[in-house]
Amino acid sequence: MPAPQVTDEFLEILEKSRLLTHEQIVEVVEELDLQADAVSADVAAALIQAGKITRFQADRLLEGRHRGFFIDHYRSDHILGTGGMGWLYLSTDIDSGNQVAVKMLPKRLEGDAGMAARFQLEAIAGMKLNHPNIVRTFEYQRTEGVYGDVFYVVMELVRGVSIEELVTRNGPVPWPQACDVIRQAASGLQHAHENGTIHRDVKPANLLIDTSGHLKIADFGLSKIETEADEEFSLQMIFGHDCLGTADYIAPEQTLDSNAVDGRADIYGLGCTFYATLTGKLPFPLKSAKQKLEAQRTRKPRPVAGLVENLPAEIPAILEKMMAKRPEHRFQTAHDVCRALSRFACRQPVEFSFEDTLRRRADAARKKIAAKQAHRTGGSSVVAGRSATAHSAIETTIRDKTR
Repeated sequence: MPAPQVTDEFLEILEKSRLLTHEQIVEVVEELDLQADAVSADVAAALIQAGKITRFQADRLLEGRHRGFFIDHYRSDHILGTGGMGWLYLSTDIDSGNQVAVKMLPKRLEGDAGMAARFQLEAIAGMKLNHPNIVRTFEYQRTEGVYGDVFYVVMELVRGVSIEELVTRNGPVPWPQACDVIRQAASGLQHAHENGTIHRDVKPANLLIDTSGHLKIADFGLSKIETEADEEFSLQMIFGHDCLGTADYIAPEQTLDSNAVDGRADIYGLGCTFYATLTGKLPFPLKSAKQKLEAQRTRKPRPVAGLVENLPAEIPAILEKMMAKRPEHRFQTAHDVCRALSRFACRQPVEFSFEDTLRRRADAARKKIAAKQAHRTGGSSVVAGRSATAHSAIETTIRDKTR
């Protein structure tokens, strides 16, 4: 077993990271009475508890990584999420001190012209929209990094959980609150549609709710923008981006041609989301994506009335209309959905710890990275193993200190 890193080695990496200056490090060593022979995990835990660095930053430092904490004047403090279109970080604007969400295109995709174009389209879509129920997008930037160009988008930070996280943790949402959640989402979608943008990936993971019960739509990475039709056509023809969406929530017509859709496709996706929010179940809990896509075109889900107690008869009817297979049989606008749900909707506070949510997301990201690295190497990943070991050491030290 290798000898543990000692304080001097860890602090050297910390200084290289620019998270703390040399003067700040000297000051914190004295303030926390850090000993020269202390194990690095103990030092990291002490710095976390003192508010000098975050768990995310400590994990990376303990892996021996000092790069990647800054992009222009934004400092990455926590992981907010990972996905096919990018890494999302809770970041601090070091010029203003404000906290924001920064989404970066993964390095493996920065050379992919199609994904870079899709990433830019997401930013364009976000910057067009300004509505209380949509996450604000502030800027899209391209900057020079250590290994080449880096693309990133700066967005409003929502201190919330996704509806997917909420249902996974607490189970189905009570129907009055679920009606309010979907009504708010429909209000945001109406604004997007009026401004020439179709989301095309409405699902519980893309709806964020805060402790007051206020909801915002996130992630316009797959959106269709009326003013960018030529770009969309090019992506379809050159890169084959002709079937976009998530199989559990995608509209029937979108499974055939993602470009030939309008706002009613989002209403269908919102209907599937409503179903999952009310019941805690997927409309079509099938194994393969192919089976799910076929079900979206040809099958009806299990009736929601048999899954939710004391549900007013009007609500299953609203849901059925949202999820009609043919667009002309659905509500024709998201505003119509708002109107239909308004008398049943009741805003309720949501109890959760945002700090605990950040820890769970970091754990999920760590496992995702480890799985990808193991898949690429055909076995266990040394880097992922170091990350898990470092994280475990920090958590153990913090638990011991707080007993």
